[in-house]
This record gives sequence, structure tokens and C-alpha cells, in this order.
Amino acid sequence: MKVQFENKVMSSLLIFIDNYLLKHGEASTNYSSLFYPVKSLYNDYYTYAAPFKQMVNDDNVPNAVVMKTVYVDGTEKNVGTSDLHGINHFQGQVYFTSDQGNSVISGNYAVKDFNVYLTNDPEQKLLFETKNQTNPKYPQLLSGLAPDEQPYPAIFIKNMGGANEPFALGGLKDTRTTVRLVVLADSNYKLDAACSLLKDLHYHSFGIHSDLPFDAMGSYTGLDYDYSNLSIGEGGSPFIQSVRVSKMSMIGDFNRLNPDVFAAFVDLDISSLRTP
Repeated sequence: MKVQFENKVMSSLLIFIDNYLLKHGEASTNYSSLFYPVKSLYNDYYTYAAPFKQMVNDDNVPNAVVMKTVYVDGTEKNVGTSDLHGINHFQGQVYFTSDQGNSVISGNYAVKDFNVYLTNDPEQKLLFETKNQTNPKYPQLLSGLAPDEQPYPAIFIKNMGGANEPFALGGLKDTRTTVRLVVLADSNYKLDAACSLLKDLHYHSFGIHSDLPFDAMGSYTGLDYDYSNLSIGEGGSPFIQSVRVSKMSMIGDFNRLNPDVFAAFVDLDISSLRTP
């Protein structure tokens, strides 16, 4: 099916929130690590993963190291000029067109303090089954994270529905979209900080973007990504009319919640003026 307006709103909201937290909250930490072989989802590519995800891929974030090269046995490799096909910052993975064997693969990058995901999962599943931490408090054997792992701290963005309402003559509609952000943190401090930033989204607008410089796998292939340079496409700028924050209690039905998870719901009401 052809991409519809609601799809564009949700994907654009994801990159807007991602940029907003990273830029205004300085919510990233620079790291260096090895990359480990993991099972590839894509034929003809050899995949190596970092112990962390997600990495920062946005040049618009001050002081964050955006990984654009990879080291193989100490030799720097650029994307597209060798067997290095791409760097998937979202998955924390690098893709090669040939097996690197026993070579030591490493890189320098910034890890987000909060990963950002689109989801359709029920809130109960996110709260009770999210167990893998991005940066565990206790030492553990380092290895590459699998593609289907979604470690926290994280913000899960979920479309809760909406409606079209008449706005003006000529067919202009106000498309209302209700979005829930499920915020999972590893400390109450981080939870309060993230919720404070998200509260400030009240009366903010964001652009509809479809010109992201990534390939079909979501990989960096040599074209830089800067959120501030993205063009605004058809649909104008959705407007966040209200923000409501509800912190989760650790009592009652939530006594099965991972005790290392601090959670909150942030509900957004978004308005978009458009002619369907």
C-alpha cells in the first residue's frame, strides 16, 4: 500500500523527538567499542554489531560523535570505498560485503541516553517484557545486540487513533492524531528529565519529512544526515496542541514491573491542517 499521511506523521514525529532530546537534553554519551558478528537479516551482507544501540546519526547534535568510518585491524575504512557497505546507527550495526573472518572491528560513536522506537505493542508488553538495558549497571560479557532487541532507556511511540474534523470551506480538514509515548528509564532522575523535555513540546510544530539520506536498510551510505537541513514535504507542519504526563506507580497490577524500570506515559494531541 502507498504511504499515507498518518505514516508520514508518525515517522516524522520519531525523528523530531529524537533530535529534540539529543539536542536540548544533550542526551548522548561518546563511546568506543568492538563490533561482534551477529546473524544477518539481509542476504549477501555480513553483519557486525556493537554492544549498544541506538547510535547518534544526526550531525545536528552538538558534541556527539557520529560514526562514519569503521576500523578493521586498526585500518580505517570508509563507507562505499571498500567492502564496507553501510553503517546502521539505529541498529548499532555495520554491513560488509565480505566476511571479515577473525579481524578486529571497532568504531567510535555516540550512544543515545534514550532510544526511540515506533511500536504497535500494548503498553503491558512494553512495561513487563522490556528487560535489556542500554548501559547495564553491572559488568557483563560484551557481545553484539541482536536486531530484534530493544534495550532501554527508551521511548516507544504509539499511534492511539484520531479523527478528521472540518476546519474551513474548500475541503480543509483538521486531522487530529493522538500519540502515546511510553517512557522507560533506568533511574527516576532520567525519567523526570525526559518527561520535563517532553512537556516542553507543548505548542511545538514539526515538519513532514521524507527525504532521509538512508538506504532501504536504514543505513548511512556516505550521505550526511542533519535534521535541521531536511526539507518540509507535503502536509505542512503538524502542531502539538497538548501534552499530558502520567507517571507509573509501582503498586497494584504493576508489581510485576521490572524493578529497574522507571516508567511514564506522555500523551500528545497533534493537529494537522490539510486537504485530503
